[in-house]
Amino acid sequence: MKANEILLTATDTISQRGLSYGHPADNMQHTAMLLSAYLQTPIHDYQVAGIMVLVKLARTNQSADKIDHWLDMASYAAIGGQLATEENELYV
Repeated sequence: MKANEILLTATDTISQRGLSYGHPADNMQHTAMLLSAYLQTPIHDYQVAGIMVLVKLARTNQSADKIDHWLDMASYAAIGGQLATEENELYV
């Protein structure tokens, strides 16, 4: 799969999952609250997206040929970038 196809598919994935699971900012904020409580240290929503990129990256060690890992990394990276740079204007 070509790089531009991965990015276009990731964009579609973000939209589809938003319809199924709600706005990604809500999920990232909720996960950040849970992680913050568990780790007893503040975690931000954009950091959750970065953690998810690392989880997906780790999976490539066993199966780098699975396109889902790469699509998910692109999606989480985009969501994290938007969370870190767009104050109160997150709309996917």
